[in-house]
Amino acid sequence: MRLSVDFASDRSGTAGLAWGQRDVWGAIHEVGPDSAHYFNVPRLLAVPRAGGPRHPGAVAAALVEVVARHDALRSLVRLGAAGPYQEVAAAGTLSIELAEAARGEADDAAAELLARLAGRSFGDGEQPLRAGFVVRDGVATHVALVISHVVADWRAADVVVRDLRMLLLRGAVARPPSAQLLDLVREETAGSARSDRSIAQWEALLRTVPSAVFPAVVGSGTTPRFARAVLSSPRLDRAARALARRTRVSTATVLLVAVAMLLRELTGHEVCAITPIVHNRFDGRTRDLVTSLDQLGLFTLGPGGTLTETLASAYPAVLASYRRARYDSLALHAMVDRMSADRGVPMFPSCCFNDLRPGEDPGGADGESELEWLPGVDRRSCAFCVDLMRWKGTLGVALSADTTRLPEAEMAALLHRLESFVPAAVGR
Repeated sequence: MRLSVDFASDRSGTAGLAWGQRDVWGAIHEVGPDSAHYFNVPRLLAVPRAGGPRHPGAVAAALVEVVARHDALRSLVRLGAAGPYQEVAAAGTLSIELAEAARGEADDAAAELLARLAGRSFGDGEQPLRAGFVVRDGVATHVALVISHVVADWRAADVVVRDLRMLLLRGAVARPPSAQLLDLVREETAGSARSDRSIAQWEALLRTVPSAVFPAVVGSGTTPRFARAVLSSPRLDRAARALARRTRVSTATVLLVAVAMLLRELTGHEVCAITPIVHNRFDGRTRDLVTSLDQLGLFTLGPGGTLTETLASAYPAVLASYRRARYDSLALHAMVDRMSADRGVPMFPSCCFNDLRPGEDPGGADGESELEWLPGVDRRSCAFCVDLMRWKGTLGVALSADTTRLPEAEMAALLHRLESFVPAAVGR
């Protein structure tokens, strides 16, 4: 059963992709439609109970108001003769899937609905927002949203959910969006100085690092080729927060530097290079901007001392890696291709680090650590990727890797090594 509702806005237009959008679009098309659903951005909202039960039509009216509020949610991304572009529609229709649930089963039905909506890739020109409601006795209990990563990153999805919740609770959102996607594209098209500086810094650093963190094929790998494991660890959570307080950095910095040190140890490289995925929301203008602002920074780490000592010495380089994560991706790729041709080998770390948590972990969870294997994919745009997330009430560290270069046994060993490495630094 489906519910169709119309949306309308006074903003529309056709434009190229923003810098961050272009990066995501390239990664999605590199892996192909069978694996691209990995990039989808899912969100689940329990309909607020304050104000009484809400009919699906009332929730749908609030949702289309959010769609009208943000350019990105009305952006149809297409592939043209000159490359990808987007059409931001002034009006359209949103089709919402309705899933009936019996009493006591709404939570499970919501999880199933979200998984179903997120389980397929977005096609060329497809509406970038999929929505579904769980309905029990005629009342909407949950809203499942899946957004194309080309138009929204994880933090942008949080803005969408926040706006929807505010509309359901208060009937209005107090302030307009801090910026809009079409305005961002125009600004990036007009200004290249910042991009040029970032790319020059990338080039200088790439000349000092190995061609890739895991350049050699060491085995036949698994099926699917790219495996994914997640370690949920209250012990690592507590240690990361303790070390962050001691060194006055974030837990993300603690874990980024720790992973870089362990990779240097594992690979034997004198210098390790990691590309942290940077959210680029450091000012008021980008705070509520719904689009994909995520781009790769470049962080390099040479020989050093203990983890605590390295955090102090490497922190300026961590911050610098965030600052160099705004650039025209086409120009960056051209520079990398030129360097690769000069060296005769692909010059890119293919090793990324992504903090997917909405904020610093609140802590407090206890219990045993657990290592789980999640479904893998046949293709990915990166050979090695570490994701930080909230998982089972505590810190989750997910590792995705090309098993022809890093076998599953070594993936598990690396996660367990991380779990002991950071607490050992706290003990010292």
